[in-house]
Amino acid sequence: MTDQAHSVASKLEQLLKAVANNPSLERQLKMATTASAICEVASSAGIELRPADVVKHYANRLLSASDEVSVQNFDLCSWDAGELLWAMKQWT
Repeated sequence: MTDQAHSVASKLEQLLKAVANNPSLERQLKMATTASAICEVASSAGIELRPADVVKHYANRLLSASDEVSVQNFDLCSWDAGELLWAMKQWT
């Protein structure tokens, strides 16, 4: 893991600890559906986190995991397959 990845992982861990001790933050995080919303919750907890860092960290974790774990974690996100396929087509 790079220094950047360690930093993001550390900030996400701080966020999870803050959420565990604050029911209001916990509700906000449960309702977060975008990277920006996650970062807004982090900001409320005094943690500076950029949406791009959250997304790239997730993507890097998928890439570095075994095939089985990558598929399992991807599937846990309950993507709208049509939206996802359309988005991937637009990226190329």
